[in-house]
Formats: sequence, structure tokens, C-alpha cells
Amino acid sequence: MAPSRAEDDQDDDPVTAEYDVYLTPALAEQVLLLQYPNRGRERPYNLRHGAAPDMMRIKPQSGHLESDVPLSTSHNFNKYQSLKWGDALNTAKEVQNESGTYGIAGGFAPMKPRVGGRVHLKDHADRLNQIQNDLAGDFHGAEADDRVMKRQTLGGQILRHGVAQEGELTMETNPIYFVGAFRENQLHLTKVDGTVQMRPQFHHIDAEDQRTRLAASRAAALDGEPKAPGDPRGLGTRQKRVEEESDKTKLENRLKKALTQAEEESWTKLEYVDEDMEEAYEKFRERMFVRDVTGASRLQSSMGNEEFVDAVSAPRRESPMRRRKRPPRRRGADEEEIGGGGGGEGEGES
Repeated sequence: MAPSRAEDDQDDDPVTAEYDVYLTPALAEQVLLLQYPNRGRERPYNLRHGAAPDMMRIKPQSGHLESDVPLSTSHNFNKYQSLKWGDALNTAKEVQNESGTYGIAGGFAPMKPRVGGRVHLKDHADRLNQIQNDLAGDFHGAEADDRVMKRQTLGGQILRHGVAQEGELTMETNPIYFVGAFRENQLHLTKVDGTVQMRPQFHHIDAEDQRTRLAASRAAALDGEPKAPGDPRGLGTRQKRVEEESDKTKLENRLKKALTQAEEESWTKLEYVDEDMEEAYEKFRERMFVRDVTGASRLQSSMGNEEFVDAVSAPRRESPMRRRKRPPRRRGADEEEIGGGGGGEGEGES
């Protein structure tokens, strides 16, 4: 008997190894998957490639993560712009927040009044003079005094896995990831709590824009110029349709709640441990494996084989334009129907 096609396929792709799968217990710490869409995998942010983050911070409640990566100031570096943006960031730390964070992570917070009085803000001439002196003089001294923007900020919002949140993906569609670690013939899986896409943040641009507006408002106040009146609006422009208002209410409330939470929550500083450090290897061996594999409980599946295939398969949907096939008719039944019809006609004629 010739072998079947299924047997040929199995011979072409035989099973080469089998592994016992273990699920590690839930960790008290969060396991976050950091993705860098704007960075090639051949140049990761680590100490080996000279791009290890020296500062990291998180807002666990509002779900924001940021890291600062040092920049090389000796090659392909614009010193003038770094001094200009460094001055803007230092001003932002006084009028905005300690880290000079803007955007969603900062909650679009307004300027905070300084406790000791107004923020000292150089005019355009003094600022330009300071930058020129640092360029012509001791630039490394300006670096030591943190007057230079010498770090790139990466950040993103945490997407929680398997957690249904208001206005976000539901548990049925939210992804659930595991990170695997092999040991001999064992595969140990640890659940990932969330994913963060770390993208470059432009806090220095926002800080420069805020500094420009602050300087303009102070110059106008010194000149005694009155504030420009607002654009006249008709009474009808303030009236909104009830349907449009109801459609926007939920989205606006969710956005307002998220921004308020991000504004009120302070950053929590984190300590960065490089992947090649011994401490990282110790935590890897300690947290990524089940310690007692002999006493581990065996998982029991609540699904059968067919139920599992249906659960992981895409639902079958037929096109509404597709014509349905009629079921085949039996030949014997057709002949009986024709014969019966002829007898009826004969009886009618008689």
C-alpha cells in the first residue's frame, strides 16, 4: 500500500525536539516589553554600543515611561543648539516640573508659579551672549553645569496586557505576551505585563516654545500693551447640537481624566541595570525559571482538541454576494414526482 500524503508531509518535517513547558509564578515587579521602532536591532540601547540609559522614570498609575540616553558631544553634535535647548530645559524645570516633561506624560500642565518669586529669565541679548561665551570658552564646563542638552529622551505609554480599560482594547482583543527561557529540555514562560513603544520625545522643542511665549508676555507687560481682544463670536456659534455633544462627551471625559492623572502623578525614578552586568544575570536566573519543577502542579486544559482549534481559528464569514448552492435532488424522487403528475392529468381528462 502506497504511503498517504499526510505521512509524506510528516516525514518531510519531523519532530526534532520536545520540551516541557512551565509557567513561572506571578512576579511582584512589572515585566515590560520595550520596543524601539526608530532604532535598528543591530544597535540596541545598551552599554556595549555606548548608548546605555543613565536615567529612567515611570508613572505607574497613568502608565508612562521615559529614559534618558547620553549623546556624544564630540562628533556630529550641534553645540549652539544644545546650549539653546539646554537653557530652555533648565527654565522648564523651574516653571513646569522637575523633569521638564511636556505632552501627554506631563498632562499638558500649565506653568507653575515659583515659590520664591518670578523665574529669572534672560532677555534675548543676554541669552545670546551667554551662549557665545560658552561656545568660545569652556564648553566642557557648560556640560558639567548641565547647561547643555546632552541627553536624548525616549518615552511612551504603557499598554497593559490582558486588562480591560475604559476606552482601550478589551480583554478579548488585548494581546497577551510571554517571554520564554530555555533550560535543557524545559521551556519556562513568564507573563509580560505590558508593552511600551519608546519613541524620541521633543520636550526641548516644547520648552523653547514655552520660553518664547513667556518672554513675549513679560515684554508686553513691561511695555504696558493691553491684551488683544478675543475674536467676536456670535451667539449661535456657542450652541452645539445635542447629538455632537453626546458623541464627544465620553472621549473628552476619558482624555481629561488621563491628563489630570498624569499631571497629578509624580515621576518615580528607576535604576538601570545593563543586560551584560552580573546583577542582570542573577535576576534572570532567579525570576525567569520555576525553582521546583518536580513539585510544580500540572496544568489542566478546559478545552478539547476541537474546541481549541475553533478558539484559535478565524471566524468563517461568507460573502453576502455569493449565491448559495441548492442541495442535490434525488433522481428517484424526481421520477416519482413526474409519474405522479402524469397520472393526475389522465384522471382529470377522463
